[in-house]
Amino acid sequence: MGIIKLQTRLQRVACIDKNMYVTKALHYSKISSEQLISYASENSGIAKAQMAAAFYAINQQIEQFILNGHSLELGNLGSFYLAMSAKASETEEGAGAEAVERFSLKFRQSKQLRDLLNTSITKATLTDSQTTSDTEEGDEEENTGEDGNGGEETDDPLAQNKLNEGVP
Repeated sequence: MGIIKLQTRLQRVACIDKNMYVTKALHYSKISSEQLISYASENSGIAKAQMAAAFYAINQQIEQFILNGHSLELGNLGSFYLAMSAKASETEEGAGAEAVERFSLKFRQSKQLRDLLNTSITKATLTDSQTTSDTEEGDEEENTGEDGNGGEETDDPLAQNKLNEGVP
């Protein structure tokens, strides 16, 4: 089970020109390629150098497939695909390659990942006055600062997983 920390704060909502409370997921940190390789190496028992070589080879292939217009499914995570924006034209001649304004890379999560996000994650809401935990059953309880890991706390979600589950 994962833990997503949420933060609620008062902010200006421009489209309705009003201050309202808005809840957003906190982004802990950006995991680098090197960190991902290290965690994968530890978790799989594969040497870090071999994991890095495989990672960079796969990364290069993904880049080539995307640049050649292929959609790419990454297991139970979802699919990456190329999208574009183009100007509309009244004539066929004006609607060719010249009309393309920009390309972008999109990600569509798999149904399995979407279901996991919606059912298997505890959402911890952080407010200015208190911290509460909203579990999948809908129970609210005050967070006393102890999170079931023997009093150890960390802001690193991967380290937190190691403490809670014994794996990254």
